[in-house]
Amino acid sequence: MIYQFPVPHDDELLGSVLARFISRQGIREDKVALALLFGSRNIVPSALLQGHLSCLANNVQNLWPITPNEMIENHSILPIFKPFVEFDRYTSICTDLTLDVKSHSMLKVGINASSLVFPAYFRFCPVCFNEDMKQFAYSYWRRQFQLPGVCVCLQHRCMLMDSHFELKPSRRHAFIEASALSSMPIPFVAEVCQNPALLELARNIDRLLHQSFPYIAPNQWTVFYDARLREVGLKSSKGVDHELVKSRLIQCWGNSFLTECGLEIDEGVTWLQTFFRKQRKHFSYLHHLLCIQALLPEWRLDDVFRVAQDIQIKKSKQIYSSSRADLRAPEYRTVWYELNKTYASLKDIRATREGARVYSWLYRFDHDWLKSNLPSPLRNNVGRVVNWKQRDRALVRHLINIRREHEDNLELPRMTQNWFISQLQVRWGIEKHLAKLPLCRQFFVKYAETIEEYQVRRIIAIITECIDKGKPIPQAYEIERSTGLSKNRIREAPRQIIREYLKMVPGFKLPPKEQRAG
Repeated sequence: MIYQFPVPHDDELLGSVLARFISRQGIREDKVALALLFGSRNIVPSALLQGHLSCLANNVQNLWPITPNEMIENHSILPIFKPFVEFDRYTSICTDLTLDVKSHSMLKVGINASSLVFPAYFRFCPVCFNEDMKQFAYSYWRRQFQLPGVCVCLQHRCMLMDSHFELKPSRRHAFIEASALSSMPIPFVAEVCQNPALLELARNIDRLLHQSFPYIAPNQWTVFYDARLREVGLKSSKGVDHELVKSRLIQCWGNSFLTECGLEIDEGVTWLQTFFRKQRKHFSYLHHLLCIQALLPEWRLDDVFRVAQDIQIKKSKQIYSSSRADLRAPEYRTVWYELNKTYASLKDIRATREGARVYSWLYRFDHDWLKSNLPSPLRNNVGRVVNWKQRDRALVRHLINIRREHEDNLELPRMTQNWFISQLQVRWGIEKHLAKLPLCRQFFVKYAETIEEYQVRRIIAIITECIDKGKPIPQAYEIERSTGLSKNRIREAPRQIIREYLKMVPGFKLPPKEQRAG
């Protein structure tokens, strides 16, 4: 039961709120904090998009009455992607973050596949930090400072600084508190931003984060940019003047800033050329803001979304008609039957002159019949046929050799199924194909170490080390402390070894305390 919880600040990252709670409670073990907050020790914190929010909300509801959706909207970076992601996908991401399941939100929102470069370290405003420490005696992480493109604090108009704390720390289960910045030399006077474009960019990102903008589909963006580029003379009957667009974008932002954001413009086909062609995929908020500010400086963000939303895209399929289509259809169908018997695939049929002619006529005037009489698609299994029996034997030989090599090493981590697989160093997922690898599956059943076996091995390692060095065997509580086994975690077999079996062997008993001191 949680009896005290900090009051969250506006735009504070959820991970920052939880880090302040852990610090106030004096909890030093990461997994103890996870069990207290989420009811599970196996959750991995995320600095930007924390999942398992329903469990968290249930545990803090008496002190922080908030819903999981409110956590997402007010204390994560997800709202900035809302105008650029379909409603169904955005709802699915929110559901993933809410439920107690493995979250794929970074993948669904497009962060993993995007070229955007997120900061490697938490960023902060030195003036904000000093003011926080003076007013609250602690500080917190602002969510907008961790977004690509934000280099300026809007409140103080100064440049942000990188901390020494990674957004993805090596301690996977740790929450990092912003007050730990006090260990860094924080200047009292910060560098003032001299670039008005960076200030305006930070304002627009802040608007996207806090205001509700409508979703705009890629084909609506295509029509919007097509009209705007024609208005400013960047597109003519010959197409977009990509060189002029590129020069204006570099003139506005500079190569160093574009590279820092992961949007550098190199030679060849770049994201900029793809952006101003027919958009078939979603681009991020930063792609749009950089282009709007550089090429359409008079346009406000509200006007951009209002005009783009009003664009109506009509999908019309061309309809062909012929007065003799019904009369000639049997003739073309007969030819098509013969072509189907002669050639194995649609590609082969259309590669011939007769096949292309017949296919074109049927596609236009007898489309429904053609769809139901297409040749069966060929499956290309070249390079995909795997001899699973042979692969199973080779892998199990490798696994046996690994076990023999490490059999006498008592200092290894727990030799689980995943540990053995990691030693194989194969790229494809073995665990996904275990049904086809019976020998490997039997090996894991027989040799994968259980928790009880691992605890026994840790005890044996300490006893062996004492015997090799001629030291007396430690007492039970000393062995438990050295191996990290508490009364709650230790299993029955290792408990018997420590508490009962060692006492039965006279040579393992410790001498009296006064003799040990001597």
